[in-house]
Parts: sequence; C-alpha cells; structure tokens
Amino acid sequence: MSKVTRRREHVAWPRHPLTGRQFRVSAATERELAAILHRIDVVRNELRLGMTSAGDVDRSLRRLVRGAVTLQRAGEAYARSGIAKNTARRVRSFLEVTGKALASRELDDLSTEACATWIESLRRTHAPATVRVAWRTLGAIVRYAAEREWVGRVPWGAWRPVVRGDSPAGEREAARSVAELEQILTAARELDTSRETRGLIGDVEAKIACAALLGLRQGELAGLLWTDLEATRGIVFVRRQADGEPTKTRTVDALIAAPEVWSALRTLRARLLERGLFDADGPVFRVRTCTDRARAYTSGECLSRRDLRAVIQAAHLPEIARWSAHSLRDTFVTLELNARHGDLRTTRLRSRHRSTASLARYLRSTTREIPRPAFSLSSDPPPALPSSSSKK
Repeated sequence: MSKVTRRREHVAWPRHPLTGRQFRVSAATERELAAILHRIDVVRNELRLGMTSAGDVDRSLRRLVRGAVTLQRAGEAYARSGIAKNTARRVRSFLEVTGKALASRELDDLSTEACATWIESLRRTHAPATVRVAWRTLGAIVRYAAEREWVGRVPWGAWRPVVRGDSPAGEREAARSVAELEQILTAARELDTSRETRGLIGDVEAKIACAALLGLRQGELAGLLWTDLEATRGIVFVRRQADGEPTKTRTVDALIAAPEVWSALRTLRARLLERGLFDADGPVFRVRTCTDRARAYTSGECLSRRDLRAVIQAAHLPEIARWSAHSLRDTFVTLELNARHGDLRTTRLRSRHRSTASLARYLRSTTREIPRPAFSLSSDPPPALPSSSSKK
C-alpha cells in the first residue's frame, strides 16, 4: 500500500502596508506564493503613491489571505461555531429565506444602500417582527466575522433601519405584584372556560401558572412531561426543552411549585381525561409546529402571544403591546426577589440564571405609580418664593 504524502505548504511573513506588522500568507506552490507577495508589493506602492485608500488596501489583503468572505460563508461558520441549537437553526433559516438576497454578497459590500434596499423589500413581504429578527441575525453574523478579522469594520456604518412593529419601544412588561398576577390567573381561568364552550382545550391558566410561578422558559414549558410532576412532594423537574435537548442551564432542576400551579394542572388533567387526550407519559402542553420553506420544526411555543394579550386585556393591565410569553419569566424574577427581600443569590438559583448580570435584565419595578409632584396645578398653587424685602 502506497504511502500518502502530504503536500508541503509554502509560507511567508510579509509586513502589512498599513500597520507594519508581519502576517502569515501561504500557498500550495512557490509560484503562487511569489504571486501573492508581488500583489502585496503592488498594493504597498499604490498606497504610497495615493492611488488607493487604506480601506481598499485592508480589503485586498484580507481577500488575499482568506479569500472572498461572503455572508453565506460567514453565516455557515457562525452556525457551526457552537452557538445554541435554536440560534443556529435561525441563522440557517435566515440564509435560506429572509437573507437569501444578500447571501452571495461579500461582507464588505453590505453597504447602507444595499441593506436599505434589502430591508425595504422585506417590509413588503414579511411582518415587522420577522424584519427585526432578520436585521438582528445579520448583525450577529457580521459581529462574529469582525471578531475573526474577516471584515475590518461594520460595512453599513452607523445606519440603522426603522422597523415599525406592534411593540412600542421600551422594556418588556411583567406583573409587578402578587395582586396583578392573581388578576392574570383569574382572567386566564375565565378564558379557559370560554375556550371549553367552543370545543378548545382550556390550558391557558396552567401555562401561565407554570411560567410565572416556576420561571419556566417557553422551551422548558413545552418540554414538560407529566412524569416530571411529583404532586405528593410538590416538586416539578425541569429536564428538557421542546425538542428533547437539555435545558439552557444544562442541569436537572427540582423546583417547589406553588399551590396555584397544582390546582391549574389538576384542572387541565381532568379536561384531558374527559376528552381522552391524557397521556401519562406524554407532554403536559401541546407544542406548536412551524413550517418554513426549508423545513418543519418544533418551535417550542406553548403560550401564544394572542392568548396572553387577551388575558392581559381582560385583567385590565396596561401596556398590552409590551407583553409576550417571556414576560412571565420577568414576573417570576421580580416577584421572587421581592418575596426574598432582595436575596439575589437565592433568586438566581431559583430562576436558573448563569449570572447575576443576566438576572438583573429581568427585574422590573414593583410599582407603576409615578411619584407625585410637591404641588399640582389643579389643586393648590405652588408655594410662594420669599420676597427680596424679607431678606435681612
């Protein structure tokens, strides 16, 4: 059997025309390496004579060393870089659907004009939320490329698109007190009763109770099985996400559940038994299946935004447009920290955040009341200032 010999790589260390630092270039043959070094000398002379700009020099050298880095190439590398499975799926979907028009472009060519044209085309065919996700995904890919010096700068500069959506600017809403959470659960119970009369399964109260009183993420809520519930001990085990993958914190967590959780789950179990849909080894909640042009997959969405906002409206809470399913995790963190008198460590363990910095993003003020001014124009006049004659 003949031995396979590895082709020797030819390497050189020229100096960068801009920084003067040495950098590595390689080629399969001495002739190819000589051609690369000659091109570097040409670029250096053009820069010295003012025939090219620093930006063009940087781009030319990066292409010499790494080849053309397109959005497709950078996106695929980002998806394989060990990011979360759902994020990788979102990136691949972006390259195949919303970002397909830009996929063949080099990163340096993603100018303001190119991005503005792309965003405008998405607005005509996609919902505002989809446009926002596409823009964030594009930014994440370019940041990943910039960290590896595949691109020298953000190609669109300081430009940002204005995407009008149904959510106004501001932080995500949450229940600020136990009383507000009770209002939400009462409204959800009434919605479930209405759903049952229309032939639908009344499971909204159970979903909200588990998310707000256990701090479950949507994927964890969807991955919850009846075998994870131990009512005799009052414990709920959080072991997996909707697709069977481990939880974000990758630990098996046993959470003590409040009585309201068990009450809602018992009601849901009775409704499923009545319809013949109860599976003792199956999932507690139904999981929505999404289909795009490339694949069908489990989204992990249990509690729809429409159902939650209907409950919030019935509970007479403000800022309905700022509520999403993740607002219930904000609710859990806010109320848990308040109940534990500011004990951040215990709250972080209960909410299963990796750090206190991550936990802090979920905290909300415990009141919506705006501090009253010292006087009101509709009541008493403002206090009179002392006259100059009174000064001694």
